[in-house]
Amino acid sequence: MNKSVASILMICGVISINAQNSSVEIKDSLNVQSIEQIVVTSSYGTKKLKEEVVGSIVTLTQKDINITQPYESIDKMIAGMAPGVQIVSSPELGKPVNINIRGLGSLVSFSGTPGTSTQPLIVIDGIIMREDNPFAQTYFNGADSNSEMNINPLARLNTDNIESINILKDAAAVALYGAESANGVILITTKKGRKGKPSYSFTTQYGVSQSINRIKYLNGQQYAGLYNDYLMNGVKPQSYAWNGVDVNWFDVMNRNGDFYRTNFTTSGGGKYLTYRIGLDYSKNNESKVMNFLEKKGIDATIGFNYKKLNISLYAAYNNFYKEQPNTYFNFILGPDKAIYNEDGTYASTGTAGIANPLAAANQNIINVKNNSLLSSLNMSYEITKGLKLSTVFGIDLSDKKNIDWKSGLNDSGMTKTIRGRSRINTSDSKKWNWSTHLYYEKTFWKNHHADLLLGMELRHTKDYKEAILGTNFKEYSTYQYPWDAISPSIFRALTQEDSGRSFFSQLNYDFHKKYFLSATIRRDESSAFGKDVNASVNGGIGASWLISRENFLKENPVISFLRLRTSWGMTGNSRIGSYRSSGLYMVAGNGFNYDYDYAYPDSSSPQNRNLTWEKNEKLNLGVDFSLFKKIDFTVELYRNNISNMIVNRDVPMETGYSTAEINGASMYNQGVEVSMKGNWFNKKNFTWTTSFNIATVKNRVTALFGLEEKFSTAAIARAQKIGVSTSAIWGYEWLGVNPANGMDLFMVKGVPTESGQFTALDETNYTIIGNSQPDFTGGLNNTIRYKDFSLSFLVNFEWGGNVLVASDLIDKYTILINRNVSVNALDYWQAPGDIASNRKPTTKPTIANNSKYIYDNSYIKLQNINLNYKLPLHTIKNSFIKSASIFLDCTNVLYWYKEKSPAGKNGIREFRYLYPEMRTFSFGFKANF
Repeated sequence: MNKSVASILMICGVISINAQNSSVEIKDSLNVQSIEQIVVTSSYGTKKLKEEVVGSIVTLTQKDINITQPYESIDKMIAGMAPGVQIVSSPELGKPVNINIRGLGSLVSFSGTPGTSTQPLIVIDGIIMREDNPFAQTYFNGADSNSEMNINPLARLNTDNIESINILKDAAAVALYGAESANGVILITTKKGRKGKPSYSFTTQYGVSQSINRIKYLNGQQYAGLYNDYLMNGVKPQSYAWNGVDVNWFDVMNRNGDFYRTNFTTSGGGKYLTYRIGLDYSKNNESKVMNFLEKKGIDATIGFNYKKLNISLYAAYNNFYKEQPNTYFNFILGPDKAIYNEDGTYASTGTAGIANPLAAANQNIINVKNNSLLSSLNMSYEITKGLKLSTVFGIDLSDKKNIDWKSGLNDSGMTKTIRGRSRINTSDSKKWNWSTHLYYEKTFWKNHHADLLLGMELRHTKDYKEAILGTNFKEYSTYQYPWDAISPSIFRALTQEDSGRSFFSQLNYDFHKKYFLSATIRRDESSAFGKDVNASVNGGIGASWLISRENFLKENPVISFLRLRTSWGMTGNSRIGSYRSSGLYMVAGNGFNYDYDYAYPDSSSPQNRNLTWEKNEKLNLGVDFSLFKKIDFTVELYRNNISNMIVNRDVPMETGYSTAEINGASMYNQGVEVSMKGNWFNKKNFTWTTSFNIATVKNRVTALFGLEEKFSTAAIARAQKIGVSTSAIWGYEWLGVNPANGMDLFMVKGVPTESGQFTALDETNYTIIGNSQPDFTGGLNNTIRYKDFSLSFLVNFEWGGNVLVASDLIDKYTILINRNVSVNALDYWQAPGDIASNRKPTTKPTIANNSKYIYDNSYIKLQNINLNYKLPLHTIKNSFIKSASIFLDCTNVLYWYKEKSPAGKNGIREFRYLYPEMRTFSFGFKANF
């Protein structure tokens, strides 16, 4: 019987491919006659039959992912498709996305500035992708207005070029990546050329977008009434007379946007050489006025196969360009502020730093341009039967420039003494990795099979960043370089550079294709740590039992497949930044002149050469089973014990420093994951498949060292406390408004207390008021095909998480001098006996972290619906088009929230995103030639 697996050509990653009937001879030790899928288990050339895989791996192929969704990156498209994988994205196009695999990988930051990476390792065709992270230092930390704009590295990929995505979660799966894999590993495989005549593919798509779930703000009359009461309650009461102006600034700054994307590819090859070349272009004009994202790219793969030698070269260039001058989406101007003066010019707000948003959008310049290159070279040679030598070199180059110009014609760049503000941030980044490995496999004594992998890897990362700032210009109506400013310009530069090397080995053994064992060990070295602690040894072991091959289950009509899996191992996290263990020095400077003879220590944190690797101990138990050869289930239980976590601790002032970084905390994540895939019908004219998954996660901090428990500022509302989740939200329990005097009431140490009668920032009074980590997450994907029509939809959900909404939107009355608030503010106390949800409008400050602002973020989202029709080209004789289809697509279709918005008010549906999401309706055409 001649059978083979179609298209097993890849550089790295995990990919599953359906076996197809063929007469091509297979020169492989895999028993292809008894399987339907092959899984490549690492980027080091190892692959296994699906039933032989010991680790926890989720595979998503191009058939599973609907790439017609108008998102700029693949991570947003797969939200809810993999159990235990939470995609935390932002409606802002191109902004970094958080991918949490089985919970948070480190403690939640107190400051919002970067710390230890919590993101998975992402490998694309052998290339270890760099993260576009801010640095901890001023001008580079991403937390202030003078920091650069960071982008999502996955937005640099052409989504049409992705063959498969594979998510590695447990120790048996990730141990080969050692101290890089604490937060999981994502392997992405791109499409490759195939032997045969040249083939061509063309796709084009166009859509229209509109903002959804808009926040309802006060109109002019409502605003005037509230502002008048606020002023009358002041120390010196005064009234406010409405000027009759009523501007809905949200409508002014939003519109209907549009979306366009097109792709063209060609591929083919001969006996020894294959190729694939792709071009892609997309532009998303957002529903926010003047904001858009444009991407251009070209990618190419060349494969060469001659006898025992295989060579594959991959390269992808991407140009990412984003314009975002409309930045006041979280700062809605008061409705009594006019858009234009009587002469047609833009009206001023009268407040320095707070601009007329429409003027700012048209007169300011805020953009980011990123040119990047991803490339890898993979070579392998079969020395003898079963013995192969391979090498992979990957590089990720990125050159980014961020321009921020605040025109002197509007209040964002105009004060009494300043006309115009200009900033340029540049970033030049390079990351490369090179690995060489020897792979040997052999079957002995008939039923015994083993394979051994030995390898080494080198890594190097260098990020160079500059920030140049200038204020006050002679010519301030048009863009000016910061160094042309009247005032002395500010120049800052920072380089982060680190290197690593690793040695690794993996042994896999199976007996009778029923009992499987996998053992991995890896030694990593990193320059990010002191010389005495710069090495770490990690590893993992896993085993599985394919019960369905036992005699008592063979030919069972109900249970067609049954397997038990377990694994244990230790991984680490070396992605802590380049110099956190080193003492840094500040160099004196004046303008562009630096005096390197005069340098002084950075007083923020001393060196700690004993700062060492964070550790992540992973335990996994899993069962896979199939019923009636139609429904596949996977159930997994896991626990990740994370120790040696790097934290900041306050130190005595006598040391000359304010804080020190130490390995000072431990915590765990544990949960259950369940996934199901049903092939309900598989007929010639009708197919129906469904996939569903749900996962839980529980987090607890188990140990703290140094000065023990620590709390953040009220606005962030976080804490490090033993026995509590790191994602817990801390603050005060709000009891309501005192009907007698209109003051907020809080529960403080078990006693109802009015605001102002206790110290608001005293953490000893704090209690847990919420948790941003959902209790469970999941998704549902459904595809139905009838003849030439197919309909698919994707649902994802989160349940149990909370959001702390900014008080600015509800009852922070002090901002009324120039800003608007939501309609929720109208329900405020006015006279004794009133039962109201908001306090008396006064100048007294709000307490930002109280339960009044906590909203339940439990939701079910219909993310995408797609209808596709395959054109009946078989009726056309001699058509040069092999196949073609047209499709309709709708993304962000609808939400269902557990917590409903009160009638006439805003709820979590509206408050969840200040930068509103977009619903996009699109249609497109795809043809293969």
